[in-house]
Amino acid sequence: MNDVALERKLRARSARIAVVGLGYAGLPMAVEFARAGFACVGLDVDASKVEQVTRGRSPVSNVADAEVASLRADRLLEASSDARVLDTADVAVICVPTPLTSSGGPDLRFVEAAGVTIGQHLRPGMLVVLQSTCGPGTTSKVLQPLLERISGLRAGDDFFLVFAPERIDPGNIRYTVKNTPKLVGGATPESTRLGCVLYEACIDEVVPVSSPEIAELAKLVENTFRFINISFINEMALLCDHLGVNVWEVIEAAKTKPFAFMPHYPSPGVGGHCIPVVPQYLQAAAREHGLLGELIPAANRINEAMPKLVVDKLERALRERLGKRLFNANVLLVGVTYKPDIADIRESAALLRVFEEAFARGARVGYHDPFMPAVVLKDEVVRSVELNPLNLERVDAVVLLTPHTGIDYDSIIRASRLVIDTHSGLQPREAPNVVNIWVPEVASPVLS
Repeated sequence: MNDVALERKLRARSARIAVVGLGYAGLPMAVEFARAGFACVGLDVDASKVEQVTRGRSPVSNVADAEVASLRADRLLEASSDARVLDTADVAVICVPTPLTSSGGPDLRFVEAAGVTIGQHLRPGMLVVLQSTCGPGTTSKVLQPLLERISGLRAGDDFFLVFAPERIDPGNIRYTVKNTPKLVGGATPESTRLGCVLYEACIDEVVPVSSPEIAELAKLVENTFRFINISFINEMALLCDHLGVNVWEVIEAAKTKPFAFMPHYPSPGVGGHCIPVVPQYLQAAAREHGLLGELIPAANRINEAMPKLVVDKLERALRERLGKRLFNANVLLVGVTYKPDIADIRESAALLRVFEEAFARGARVGYHDPFMPAVVLKDEVVRSVELNPLNLERVDAVVLLTPHTGIDYDSIIRASRLVIDTHSGLQPREAPNVVNIWVPEVASPVLS
């Protein structure tokens, strides 16, 4: 196999790269390749994403329109829905979604569909990279046989195959694609080496590992670590609530230990693709090998209970403060994306769980979010409500969920009858109409 020719192209930045999937992981990776000087084409079945990129616009919130427009002007970034662009590609990078099935298990249909498409256009000497998060063995036992069967070529003999997981954190301006270390695990040592050559052109630190399985598990472990620790602190928040203790103050006290502690904070639930979804791939691997895997199911139960806790607090506050029932109450949720300052509602606990829970109990629920002018819930379009005094006076309670930095919370408190605050535990907003759900309303008791 002519690995020398591919390496020469990679080092000269003359290799043509096709990124399959133009979403939150794919487009930032395509942009980084193009910035490094590679001619890069994004391949996506979603014609609207292709059209936006072609017009110099970004279809995702973690890439700016100006970045896409600049690379388009320099003819370094293209977009297409035509799989024939793979015929001239030297590298194919798979960045497609890996969601969960309706039963909560791994859903690899997009990876498999991408594998079929690439296999139909695979040529000797190409490098195929899987970046989509998946369970251990997906690269070697699912993607590799699929590519080999469709193309008639063999990994290691005719083409190169690598798993190099994405580590995108939308909204994080400190750690980007470029300065987040890249793990590279190849099906063969030569695959790993060439994968490293590819990423060294555009990423500051590349970390080779001994196999795709190591890289696959590392990705699962790093996200599951956060998931389990979030569930732990959410459970502590429940305990502190029963004890009448400020959980935020407890965390701040624990943070004074200079080693062996990493702070996590209570929340209405977990969201995004990585944190709630990735651990289920690890749990599925455990089940497949006959292990119980007890921590992840327990963490699931705790995190899934948090939106209910928020609505419980809302219901109690309405009853005790206003003498109203939640049923038929007008409720406004403020901030419904899964994390602050991004336009992303994937697995949003605020939108998909707090909204649904309050609605299921009979509340009339609306929302305000400057990053999401409209959302689709139960096949209906729901539009963001303006935050003006008239609208705020009409609602019985406002629930502060995702803490976007551009929202004037003081004006909300002044104009609202009742505010349920889920995110200012360390320095609680103090006003007669504000209920801070993580802060006890009385001083912490002396425990016997």
